[in-house]
Amino acid sequence: MRDAFLEAISYAANKAGLPDDKIIDIVKKDNLTIARPRIELQFLPEKLTRTGRKLAIDINEGIQSRKRELYQVEQDVAANVLAEDENWLEDFCYAFLAELPRGIDDKRGNFVKITGHKATFARPRDTRVGESVIKVFNKVNELILVTFLWRITAIEVEELIRSHNLQLHYK
Repeated sequence: MRDAFLEAISYAANKAGLPDDKIIDIVKKDNLTIARPRIELQFLPEKLTRTGRKLAIDINEGIQSRKRELYQVEQDVAANVLAEDENWLEDFCYAFLAELPRGIDDKRGNFVKITGHKATFARPRDTRVGESVIKVFNKVNELILVTFLWRITAIEVEELIRSHNLQLHYK
C-alpha cells in the first residue's frame, strides 16, 4: 500500500510543479545541503477499526458470495513541504491539494479514499540586532496531512440449495 500512497502523492506533487526527485523520506534534521523546494514524507501508524459490515452480495449459478468488511484502516502521511519562497509555497500547497486524487483502487479492488488537511505553516523566528532583522536563510514550510482510508475485506462463499423435493404423507 505504501507504494500506491507514494504514487498518489507524487502524482499530485508533479501536477503542482514538483519533480519526483524532490519527494523524499523524512530526514532527521533540516539538512542545508538538500535543495529546496522539496517534500519530506513521514508515514504515521495505521489505525484499525473492527467493523464487520456487509458490502455486497452476489448470487451466481447457485453460489452466494458475500463481501464483508473486516476492518476499516486509516493511514496518515505527513507531507512536510519545505521552500524558500513564501509565495511559491502558498501556490504549491493550494495546487497540491487541488490535484490530490479523491481516491484510488488497491490491488484487491477496494476503493481507497484520499483526503488532505493543512496542518501548519511555519516560518523561523527572526534574528534581530536591535531594530534590524538579519536574514541568513529564508526558509518556510507547511505541513500537509494526507489521510488514506480503506478497508480490509473477506469474501464468504456458500452453496445455495438448488432443488428440493417435498413429500407429503397423509394418514
